[in-house]
Amino acid sequence: MGFLASLFKSKRSEIHDLPDRRLMTDAYLPAFAALKGRLLFVGCRGYNRGYYRLLEQHGAEAWTTDIDPRSARFGHRTRHRTGDICEADSLFADLRFDGIVCNGVLGYGVDSEAQQVRALNALAAIMPPGAHLLIGWNTDKISDPIAAGLTTAHFTPAPFAGQPSRVRFDAVTHVYDHLVRN
Repeated sequence: MGFLASLFKSKRSEIHDLPDRRLMTDAYLPAFAALKGRLLFVGCRGYNRGYYRLLEQHGAEAWTTDIDPRSARFGHRTRHRTGDICEADSLFADLRFDGIVCNGVLGYGVDSEAQQVRALNALAAIMPPGAHLLIGWNTDKISDPIAAGLTTAHFTPAPFAGQPSRVRFDAVTHVYDHLVRN
């Protein structure tokens, strides 16, 4: 293994060892997979490439999206679309999703409250009532989107995967909010 490959493998390992990533792989992804429906994973990086296979092992149909065309190589090999999540309603006008994981997007490109509202509206448009949305965001990147009321038009917080609707971590600034489409 070359130096760069070794470095990237080490970085992936560090990320997967974080408590928020362990919760993602141990609880949230299996619970999303158990829905056995069409699922969208927003934001593609090398360290989450295995997530789509995990979802599909249990009967889900995984799709991916990222705004960066270079990230397509980290997305699902046959069900990936490149585009702005703030325009998900146009990007996926032909599809509806039973679950969406939007982790590390708010605060990493979708930063302002106006952008977040656009993204949440667009995601709501491609979800039927009762569909699940998991938002992962960082307290050091954006203000709390739930406390700001950005989700109330289309979503209700709800427990999921044996977890409360909101999960915070002592060791990292990451927060997960699980919501259900009204």
